[in-house]
Amino acid sequence: MIINISSKQNTKIKEIGKLISDNSYRKERNEFVIEGFHLLEMALEDKLVKAIFSLEPIKNIDEKITNYIVSEDILKKISTQKNPQGVVAICSMRKEKEISHNNVLYLDGVSDPGNLGTLLRTALAFSFKDVILSKGSVSLYNEKTISSSQGAIFRLNIISGDEQNLIDLKEKGYKILATEIKGSVELKNIKKSDKQVLILGNEAHGVNEKILNLADERIRIDINEIESLNVAICGAIMMHYLR
Repeated sequence: MIINISSKQNTKIKEIGKLISDNSYRKERNEFVIEGFHLLEMALEDKLVKAIFSLEPIKNIDEKITNYIVSEDILKKISTQKNPQGVVAICSMRKEKEISHNNVLYLDGVSDPGNLGTLLRTALAFSFKDVILSKGSVSLYNEKTISSSQGAIFRLNIISGDEQNLIDLKEKGYKILATEIKGSVELKNIKKSDKQVLILGNEAHGVNEKILNLADERIRIDINEIESLNVAICGAIMMHYLR
């Protein structure tokens, strides 16, 4: 169905603004907003798209999806990008599934949306297809997280969790590896396991003590002339080595 919208005060336009800015509203509606044709294509493949807002009609979409045709001014209003790509869509959130892969990424309080999105993109690239996101982390559906993930959110099983998930995985034979500087083993000296969980912590404070105490090994990357690496860079190096 195609519907034209000519006013910035339209209820649907206001709804998008609230979905972008209000995480509680996103959870209540079980919906989030994406931008760009690449993300739209991936969301359509997963049958998550509920409504599309575009300058021109989108071809070959399910007739159940409403396609709202808007002006450039309206598109700029509902876009968070400096140069909108011409399409914005409302999607349903993916359902969380049971962990089923041998490589698991646990993110403990990652607070920067760009870092989170980059870590998700990297996790997909290196086959860490189950991701546990702690309750203290930035929202998975923050617009910067979605953009920097480059669509990885549509290909990963991402669940909200806590230390109980780690306890359950340990009981199932997963080796728990947590990043830590003190009392840790250098990455290249770690023996890879058939089933493993890699834990990355908050940008400023690292992995919290309760989570560290569950680790079978504490690991680090030895570096020169600088104190630390960005968590997304650290995660990329570790996931590449451990995959």
